[in-house]
Amino acid sequence: MDNTTIFVQSARDFCQWAEGDLQPGEAQVPIARRHLARLYAQALDLPQRDCDWGDEAAQVSHAAWQAMFARFGALPLNYYSQSANTLDVVCSEMMIGDLADDLADIWRNLKHGLNLLDGGNPDAAVFQWRENFIIHWGSHAASALHVLQCWQQGSPGPDAAKSHSHA
Repeated sequence: MDNTTIFVQSARDFCQWAEGDLQPGEAQVPIARRHLARLYAQALDLPQRDCDWGDEAAQVSHAAWQAMFARFGALPLNYYSQSANTLDVVCSEMMIGDLADDLADIWRNLKHGLNLLDGGNPDAAVFQWRENFIIHWGSHAASALHVLQCWQQGSPGPDAAKSHSHA
């Protein structure tokens, strides 16, 4: 399989998980981490496409995004702190991040690309995924992975115990 085909399957898997029976609780954390890590790594290998953003009808509505944001609110953590400028080592300005917002934005960008792909515009789908990864959802994925990793390390359980024993 080529890189795009592999990414498409991961995007479908993430959207299926997000749109499925998302139960509240800790069991979703490792699932989210696996999806995000896979998508992030695979997005790095998406080929460059020279085309437009595709049909606007393929975009996801704000109402659909709001519904997904509410669904992701069922995860055991939502808000986290992050630096306003991560590249400024002495930056004292902090911001509040929102995991539900991160995941809902990732879902919206992936779903938009899937709508383009399923509508017969694969080049626009790849262009949209790659460009939005660079300018938008890649940052959300990196932030979400970081906060989920921190949460997993601090939560009681077999995975946390293993990570603390190596510290």
